[in-house]
Amino acid sequence: MEIRQLEAFAAVMSAGSVTAAGRLLDRSQPVVSRQIQEMEQELGFRLFTRTRPQVTLTEQGREFYLEARPVLMNLEVLQSRALEIARGGLRPLRIVATHALALGLLPQALGIMEQHDPAFKQKLIIDTVKPEEVVQAIDEGRADLAVTSLPLDIDGCTLHWSGQSPCLLGMSVNHPLAKQELVRLSDIQGTPLISIQNRHRLRHTLATALLRASPEAPEDIRHIEVASSLEGLVLASQGVGVSLIDPFTAHGLPLPNVVLRPIDIHVPYMVGVVSLRSRELRPDAQRLVEAMRQYVLQFIPRFVLGDDTGLPSTQDPFDSL
Repeated sequence: MEIRQLEAFAAVMSAGSVTAAGRLLDRSQPVVSRQIQEMEQELGFRLFTRTRPQVTLTEQGREFYLEARPVLMNLEVLQSRALEIARGGLRPLRIVATHALALGLLPQALGIMEQHDPAFKQKLIIDTVKPEEVVQAIDEGRADLAVTSLPLDIDGCTLHWSGQSPCLLGMSVNHPLAKQELVRLSDIQGTPLISIQNRHRLRHTLATALLRASPEAPEDIRHIEVASSLEGLVLASQGVGVSLIDPFTAHGLPLPNVVLRPIDIHVPYMVGVVSLRSRELRPDAQRLVEAMRQYVLQFIPRFVLGDDTGLPSTQDPFDSL
């Protein structure tokens, strides 16, 4: 299989037709068609169903694309890096971060560094990924550093630091619960509770907390699941319900007409910074690691550093202080 065939496959995927793919690649339509046909012959199955003028992936083509996507991404990175090397450019600092931390931690730490000692010389690349994709990005060399929610299976990675802070409830200033300084989870029955779509992580922690708060009938609580904490805050700002919000989104992206309230039951949100154990972390990345640690200690309320396991404490650490 040749690189030019993979390029043709990716171009047809992106453009939706062989003709448009030819324009993207500056190749003629017959050349792209031949490269796809030769690729299909080598693979032993058809990649596309031709329905002029568009083409659609076959089932086997879709499975192949899932396998080929990391290779295609690495090819793009390699091409970009080759151009930078030719120009004498430094290797960019590459970071992956989960959505909440890409909004509520990384920009804030970078902003502070920019005023004193910038984190990068020429180029910084930030990619937002799902928590379950973090370790893969590090393993594949697509990132020097990852800023992620925990826990994760980080075997093979160095955990530079970890820590946790309790989640909050975000709600409209006009919501009846906004008058309370401390909201009991048992009080939210009758109003929708908004949380992120992740049943194995924060969603599971929330379900456990709800069961402790109302063991007899936790199903009575109306529930909305969203893709990110920010979406939950926006819904809450419109009076739709109350949103369980991670402390980084809560304090990094305040919204007008939204108030934040602590919860009577400890719902921990744990974060950490990791890199590949077999690859030495470059000095600029090391400075960024420390800058983020200093930021959370100074600005995130009730933040407590964790241990090297990356596991949250289900008990509020402040109870013992």
